[in-house]
Amino acid sequence: MKHASIIPILLVSLLDVGTLFASPRNTDSVFVCRDTDSSGKARAVWPAYYYSLGLESLNKARNSEGRERTEEIIEAVRNFQDYIRCSESVGVPVSAVFRWNKALAHYYLGQWKDAISELDLAEKSDPNFRETYILKGTILLNSGEYEKAATYLEIHLSKFSEDPDFYYLLSSAELALKNDAKSVLYLSSLRDLIKQKDSNPKYPEFVYLSLGKTYFGLGQNTKALFYISGYLEMRPENWEIRFLLAKILDQLGKFSQAKKQLQRILQEIQGNSSVELMLGEMYFIESRSMAAGYFEDLKKKGKLNKDGVLFGLYSVLNSKYSEARRILFPLKERFPKRLSIRLGVLEIQKRDPNIDKKEYIRELIEVASIALQSQLTTLAETLLLESIKIGEEEKLDTKILAEQYDFLAGVYEQSGSVFRSIISVRKAILYASSTEDSKKYELHLAFLLRGNPPGKIQESEEIIQNILKNDPNNHYAYYLLGIVLFQSEKLEQSRGAFEQAIRLEPKSSVYHFYRASTLEKLGRLPEMEADLRKSMELDPENPIAYNYLGYHYSEKGIRLDEALDLIRKAVELAPDNEAYQDSLGWIYYKKGRVDEALLHLNLAFQILQDKNEYDPTICEHLGDVHNERREFADARRFWEKSETLFQKKEDKLRIREKLERLRTNPVSNKS
Repeated sequence: MKHASIIPILLVSLLDVGTLFASPRNTDSVFVCRDTDSSGKARAVWPAYYYSLGLESLNKARNSEGRERTEEIIEAVRNFQDYIRCSESVGVPVSAVFRWNKALAHYYLGQWKDAISELDLAEKSDPNFRETYILKGTILLNSGEYEKAATYLEIHLSKFSEDPDFYYLLSSAELALKNDAKSVLYLSSLRDLIKQKDSNPKYPEFVYLSLGKTYFGLGQNTKALFYISGYLEMRPENWEIRFLLAKILDQLGKFSQAKKQLQRILQEIQGNSSVELMLGEMYFIESRSMAAGYFEDLKKKGKLNKDGVLFGLYSVLNSKYSEARRILFPLKERFPKRLSIRLGVLEIQKRDPNIDKKEYIRELIEVASIALQSQLTTLAETLLLESIKIGEEEKLDTKILAEQYDFLAGVYEQSGSVFRSIISVRKAILYASSTEDSKKYELHLAFLLRGNPPGKIQESEEIIQNILKNDPNNHYAYYLLGIVLFQSEKLEQSRGAFEQAIRLEPKSSVYHFYRASTLEKLGRLPEMEADLRKSMELDPENPIAYNYLGYHYSEKGIRLDEALDLIRKAVELAPDNEAYQDSLGWIYYKKGRVDEALLHLNLAFQILQDKNEYDPTICEHLGDVHNERREFADARRFWEKSETLFQKKEDKLRIREKLERLRTNPVSNKS
């Protein structure tokens, strides 16, 4: 991984080179050094004379190659060392700019340890000299010290919070460390920065490709599609990435678009077996008639491997089920999640007169689950309805039918069909073969009813209360009741429900957290704090309680050091969460560290922009920080945005008061 492209070959010197080569008129000056020329004759020189020789050698190296280039850089280092010796002898301070130039020479020679030493001295000399941090970050990355690079750059990010090169290096380090959340955070920030200012022209490609691959790895295919498509607009000839685009489209169930991408690749790279295989499997999943023609064409070209997936699927289409069984059943064991293979196996089993109906139903349900993972909700629904039809016709175990209907409810839920989901859950309740199963499905129904739509929160509460009459030890039912009561503003009853859930399941961090949120609404703050700390203790890797308590302290203006530690922990656990970044920015603001506050509030804002969303509190906080920095136009812009987003009258009034103070007396306006 090389990052040297962002480092300029030579920092332009502002010194008068002609003067530097001249001998000092006053050789008794304390600011000159004794030296000998090439003939051995004694002379007096300024310290900067050696500096200029070093810069000249670096300039020559820039236009040289191979051994000549190396020799010029070695000569530059010698002159830079003479400059240090001369400067120290006459008491002239060595600048950060010089240290950076010397470090750059060491870097080019591969003497990275020496380069780092010089950069450490440069940082001490001038903590605000940007190039020091860029070069050091680059060296740490190129030497594979990704953790050190990320830590070092993060520590100093607030000084250069609008510097694209900083975000490029940071995101490169996090990508190398496979820290997906932080990679997305810094890549998104870099994306927004390069829209605003000139930067390395390669950055847009880097950002879009990296974000696309990262989101694909996270299974967030819609976002992956956006960024990979954006990258291909810049690099349309990258056929490897176009194949990745086809995979993303395939997983999103966009078969026609995926096929177009695969066909485009085949036009340029004929006979690509990976592309042909994927295209064949897609045809089989989407349309058996189209698949038949495609396979026949491959067969004519001699491209159907008789032991391969496509030949097995081809055999299914031609009703040669024994041949298909020979190929596909072993492949199913090797690739149990491969949808085309599982669909082929289903076709074989469907025509097997000796197949056990329960076994076939299990296969249908498993394949429906695989289809759902690929967001093929229609296919998943079709398979489940077929399994339900067989179960009802054969009068099979109602327990299985209930599970099928509950699964179907989940499919409808994922596709946004809430009312169809409710109907399916009611069917599951009808078929439930035991009291325990019935309670499970009724709680699922209560969970669905509490949403909006359908907005039947009263019915939801009644269902849960009825369950608890017969099963007073059901901790999940108490937990769900607590949520429903909280939504209805029945705070004391909500607290009581969470109390019962905790009594029955004291080791649930979630139950403690939700009781804490109710206790805060009731003004019982010491108890709230105790519950939040218990939640942290039970699940130390869950960031939500750290952020909640830290933000509470910051809003109250108390225990700010502890609040900072708590919120830092939340951000460390979930750096791509806008609420946690907002909390961290806000606590920095409360502590008077406005540069760091602005950095994290901007990150929070950028995370939301990536989701095409806005948050009134984040906008208000950004307005407050810009106002503190006397950036009044930005303060007004964010406060006005905040006012349009807030719904409550008291929030709108607070923002209007800030805007009015800004209008009448911006200098004295404080938030």
